[in-house]
Amino acid sequence: MGYRRKPPSEITPEYEDAGLFKNKVGQISVELVPQMTRNSRNDLVVRGFVNRTIEIEVAFAGRRVKEVGPLETYLKAVRSKAVKAAKAKGLPEPDIDRMRLPVLIEGAWRPRFQRDQAGWETRSYYLFAARWSVLDGEGNTVSFGSRPLVVAEQPSA
Repeated sequence: MGYRRKPPSEITPEYEDAGLFKNKVGQISVELVPQMTRNSRNDLVVRGFVNRTIEIEVAFAGRRVKEVGPLETYLKAVRSKAVKAAKAKGLPEPDIDRMRLPVLIEGAWRPRFQRDQAGWETRSYYLFAARWSVLDGEGNTVSFGSRPLVVAEQPSA
């Protein structure tokens, strides 16, 4: 199979958003944990929870990656604060799943299939973020990202 990606100079914001936001865009409250990674496209992928118990992954992709620096800083601060508080009380480092940053995300769900060791495919979901809002240290809402310029239409069944 050949290399199918366009050169970066040919990728317009509309083209990028049509590829990222293939489903209806909506708002969802997510609690992100300070567990982040970068994929092969340099997108930031962060673990999080919806409704406090449903584990998801949130992807900050494309041109929006340039705006995730403050979010990474907030997540690192959440971890640092939790570790310092535990250390001050003489307790072990808390479980990373208990370190959470509430974020309001406007984005679209995308399915992902992973094959387990037995060969079965498991379906999970990524939430691709278009815009996101967090509270800063003073309690003010700070927003990042941009509304999708194009949302790809799903074919009717």
